[in-house]
Amino acid sequence: MTSTLSLPPAAVRLRGLVRRHGDVLALGGVDLDVAAGTFTAVMGPSGSGKSTLLRCAAGLDRPDAGRVEVAGTALEGLSERRLTLLRRDRIGFVFQSFNLLPTLTAAQNVALPLRLAGRRPARGEVRAALARVGLAGRERHRPAELSGGQCQRVALARALIARPAVLFGDEPTGALDSTTGAEVMDMLRALVDEEGRTLVMVTHDPVAAARADRVVFLVDGRLAGELTAPTPTAVAARLAALRPATGGARGEPAGPTGPVEPAGAVEPAGAVGSASPVGSAGAPC
Repeated sequence: MTSTLSLPPAAVRLRGLVRRHGDVLALGGVDLDVAAGTFTAVMGPSGSGKSTLLRCAAGLDRPDAGRVEVAGTALEGLSERRLTLLRRDRIGFVFQSFNLLPTLTAAQNVALPLRLAGRRPARGEVRAALARVGLAGRERHRPAELSGGQCQRVALARALIARPAVLFGDEPTGALDSTTGAEVMDMLRALVDEEGRTLVMVTHDPVAAARADRVVFLVDGRLAGELTAPTPTAVAARLAALRPATGGARGEPAGPTGPVEPAGAVEPAGAVGSASPVGSAGAPC
């Protein structure tokens, strides 16, 4: 009798993903599975299709061809409202620019996805979410009164408040100094190790990528290999080897700030509002 190794189910499944930006082919038929309860980093030269891949996988952008499944739900064919509800209930987002509403307190920013969904947060739920990311006692502070690292922690608490099946991050440490970025990466790693969360993160930083279970590389909109059990040195070497193969920027969007939702729709949990990061641990958002 032949034994079969039981593999974790795929939390994200991409098949034949194609996306064009005008005449530029941003994704050229990408197949990728992300197992539930794992941490996957996506890297590649500028213009390689990383942010486009993340946007399509997270339902922020619709591919021109191919199939996207998140938590067992196929995204193609969903109406804009159903796609919005899926993003709100099953998908979390953390972006480089934090996307906090400047007029709201930390607690109000974290509670916003639940309130937009018509849910009143349970007693102590928001306070517990902020304490979980090291912000106990900061509930009434507004973004301008918080450092960049604290703003990203608020964004992380907001992304997790609805208990999403998959958390997507686009350069979540890109606006932070190295020490604060390492603290945020510690939190993201703990979400996978201690809570079994599924995390997909785009990054340019080999040190951040090395915290993942595997690193997937893109070049010119196509997969160009991967590393498992990565180290910063191995990631940097692989990335350096890929750079000569690219022809430069290929018209990829600079990065997601969240989709424009139709009237009456609910914005995704991690893409609400906007704020400009200053990029240091001690500077306000």
